Amino acid sequence: MDRKKHSGILCHITCLPTSYGIGDFGPQAYAFIDDLARAGQTYWQILPIGNTDDSGCPYATDSAFGCADYYVSPDLLIKEYEIDPALYHKFILNTERVDFKRAKENKREALKIAYEKFLPSSSFHQFLKDEKDWVMDYAMFRALGETRGHDFRTWGRPELTSEEQKLMDFHLFCQFSCFSQLSELKKYANSKNVKLVGDLPIFVSYNSMDVWKNPQEFYLNDKLEMEYETGAAPDAFSKTGQKWGTPIYNWKAQKADNFEWWNKRLSFLKRYFDVIRIDHFRGFVATWISKVSAPDASEGQWYEGPGEELFKSLRDCPEIIAEDLGYITPEVEKLRETFNFPSMRVLEFMLGGANNPHRLTNYEFNTVAYTGTHDCDTLMGWYKSLSKEDKQRVEHDLQIERPNHWEMIQVLMSAPSRIVFIQIQDLLGLGSEARFNYPGTVQPKNWSWKLEFKDERRIDWQKLGMITTENDRVERKVVCG
Repeated sequence: MDRKKHSGILCHITCLPTSYGIGDFGPQAYAFIDDLARAGQTYWQILPIGNTDDSGCPYATDSAFGCADYYVSPDLLIKEYEIDPALYHKFILNTERVDFKRAKENKREALKIAYEKFLPSSSFHQFLKDEKDWVMDYAMFRALGETRGHDFRTWGRPELTSEEQKLMDFHLFCQFSCFSQLSELKKYANSKNVKLVGDLPIFVSYNSMDVWKNPQEFYLNDKLEMEYETGAAPDAFSKTGQKWGTPIYNWKAQKADNFEWWNKRLSFLKRYFDVIRIDHFRGFVATWISKVSAPDASEGQWYEGPGEELFKSLRDCPEIIAEDLGYITPEVEKLRETFNFPSMRVLEFMLGGANNPHRLTNYEFNTVAYTGTHDCDTLMGWYKSLSKEDKQRVEHDLQIERPNHWEMIQVLMSAPSRIVFIQIQDLLGLGSEARFNYPGTVQPKNWSWKLEFKDERRIDWQKLGMITTENDRVERKVVCG
């Protein structure tokens, strides 16, 4: 195994500051890559990029494939299709947080203007060929959802009207625009020695293209309804467990075709990302399920997963990080270790007994360490919320009195973990007001935090570069400025 250590930043695309109220694949993303490269960072991790509802939750999308239109950069559309910038002035959006509803509407209108100038090219036809496993079905799914309602069980035979065919063609253009821009962004990142890290949610939404086109891959009844749903077992955080509303896989049926859907899914992600973090990795060993009709998940049960058989079937997939947080059994650890997937460590989870894997003394090389994840408070928000006794324990373990964000980052960067990820909020030392998500809740604050231009300018990339170099996480001297 390569024993070199590296580091990177966790910052979802939507968090980048732009004139359109939401981050995208445009100029600010390129500038962010420049900052990462100058600071010696090797990785940029983002969250899933699928199409969401107006809440913007990236873990509840309408397909395991595809991309949300709001990631498209109007600035790049203007350049590519020679659009008068004045036509896009109405899409400028100055909001403190991301307004997903307005951003979605604006980006769709921006795409419509570009679509009027679009002529199918060789690159467009190549895109359709490369993405033949999903893109036609996805465009049809989006079109039928707009004309026939969101319950795919009522659609009947998908013979398209002329209006639906036009909508489908438009959505093909939208996906081509999304992935063309992402592909170019990845090329640029790689040219700067920065790798893009994507995110794969293990489960998919019930109202998704995947369930519509491949119902046999899921455990459904004769009416294509869910009888069971995925979730989390009761624990210290939730005495009644969690119900996630996503269908469980029919692992027997998937095994029969050698997990072809998963092969297509990982191959698709590899085209646009260098590394993939698999969310809820333990679900491949067993998933907590409960009846849809049950009021909570307290009376649920464990549903056995495919284990090694799935990963042995994979023919073409990117490098993988296993999100192994939560209730982890020896079977989960064995599965991860069999394929040498790195385990996750989170600094904010450091409190606990001697066997707590997140205590700094238990970090190992084949781990990926985080200041916090998208579901955590910010580093300073977490520290300030601790009791006096817990603060003293943290200070004792870190060997720092009243630590600030840079001191905690320095400690984490000195850990033996092969990769360290720092949340973008933690580079600024922001408090709980900048928290990205509160798990198990539905509220406007979730997923909507974003950087302001003035905040981005305050990031001390030079200091990050110095810490990175001091801890041998970069192979060259870092020059910032």
